[in-house]
Amino acid sequence: MLKFVIIGNGAAGISAAEKLRQLDEDSEITVVSIEDIPVYTKFMLPDYIGGKIARDKLILRDLNYYDKNRIKLMLSERVESIDSNQKVVKLESGSIIEYDKLLIAVGGNCVVPNIEGLKEIGYFTLNSVRDADNIIKKAQKGKKAVIIGAGLTGIETAFALKRLGMKVTILEKGARILPRQLDEQSAQMLVEMIKKEDIELFLERDIQRFIKDNGFWVEMSKGERIDFDMVVVCIGTKPNVDIVKGLDIKINRGILVNNCLETSIKDIYAAGDTAELQDNNDVGTVSSYIWPNALLQGKCAASNMVGQTQEFSSDGGLSNAVRLRDIPFLSMGMINPVEEDYESLVFCDKEAKVYRKVVLKDNIIKGLILLGDTSSANILSDFVRKGKDISEIRNILLEKDFVQKYKSMT
Repeated sequence: MLKFVIIGNGAAGISAAEKLRQLDEDSEITVVSIEDIPVYTKFMLPDYIGGKIARDKLILRDLNYYDKNRIKLMLSERVESIDSNQKVVKLESGSIIEYDKLLIAVGGNCVVPNIEGLKEIGYFTLNSVRDADNIIKKAQKGKKAVIIGAGLTGIETAFALKRLGMKVTILEKGARILPRQLDEQSAQMLVEMIKKEDIELFLERDIQRFIKDNGFWVEMSKGERIDFDMVVVCIGTKPNVDIVKGLDIKINRGILVNNCLETSIKDIYAAGDTAELQDNNDVGTVSSYIWPNALLQGKCAASNMVGQTQEFSSDGGLSNAVRLRDIPFLSMGMINPVEEDYESLVFCDKEAKVYRKVVLKDNIIKGLILLGDTSSANILSDFVRKGKDISEIRNILLEKDFVQKYKSMT
């Protein structure tokens, strides 16, 4: 009877555990989690902060689910070290867990910039329920919040705090927002839509320092100052590789894995945001550091852990969609093609704040951007995922009543 150990209880971890149990009814499956609650939808944390959903609605699988499927879940446990020779995982609590196959699925850590005064004034990040709870405790109606970073998490956190009655300002270092999810034209339209919601957004702002002087201030490189009551840092995440310190394992930005998601050490696998595919080439595509991608990698790793060889295709991640839940928006696949054999069909109505972009290659949809109107999202996403030819609907792809016309044809 094999002993499977999974470190991490996020998307990759739980999907791997479920797949392992499906493929092997008798094995021992142990999941080690640093958190104190079962798996939850991390990307819904801004909705929880803003009061859109209750805390218990975040939970994906309750404790009964783990028991029913004979998955041993160890909560509030921190890994001290991994011994690949003895094949054991040592926990700070003193527990030692033996494994035959090990999966590292600990996700990423929030990137915190080295800016003068930031640590002294105190700041928040958003990477866990505990982080969300801390933000909720600090947020007060009428107070001012500054969000550092205009990525997906930064924008959604801004909307969440706005719903709590705060005055919100987003500061972005780049010249435009979401360069991995939008093209230049749609990015500008989204900026205007955000500002219309009474959220301030400043681009190309290089923060010099944070100051405590009759309140709290953030100072930009050109001397511009903004006062605030709380700061949330949302400039992205980096793979959590600290967990493999002391192991002779290959690392780049993340833990390097082959197409079967196995690391350079036999019987140790990695999946999700902590893993980095050695031959991954996704120039021009929507970032794959998203929930569905982690689910796919977890399942793939599990198959290989039980001896059923399966290669993970990075193309699988290209069909994953990213969304903003406060503004109609969807982006997926190849959206900024760099090769000449791609074709882009674009519709833009600035007054109606509607933008559609469909990227084609040989009459196959390889990517799309929908902003302001996502009514065609389900239909077009299905074309992307299945690689279906669009010859018959090409002439109506960008039309406002596309959904009605498509349904009348099918």
